[in-house]
Amino acid sequence: MSTFSLTDETALDVLIFWIESSDGVISYDEDKAVKRALENMEYSMTTFRQTLSHLGALSNKGLDEVEEDAIKYVRKNFSDDGKRLTFALLQAIAASSVGIGTEAQKKLDSLKRDLGL
Repeated sequence: MSTFSLTDETALDVLIFWIESSDGVISYDEDKAVKRALENMEYSMTTFRQTLSHLGALSNKGLDEVEEDAIKYVRKNFSDDGKRLTFALLQAIAASSVGIGTEAQKKLDSLKRDLGL
């Protein structure tokens, strides 16, 4: 369990980073897709940037813990529709560059099982 405090927004931020960085690099296309999606949702980019800043300071182990906690948070606190919308958003982000890579697909498959979708 991490020490990072999760809310609906920060859990989503963590999962966006998690899927966006699947291949070890966040591409320009992925970054633009995230910004476009969040702006369309009238989402707080300030919160998103703060979360990313926090995640960037974590060790790999700490990051893994926060990501696991975010998945548990979504499973426990989001409605079924919220889980489906979250999954669809992450899937769209993963596909935004050259398609969904192997690592991103593994993460999506695991997330789908974890969320009961």
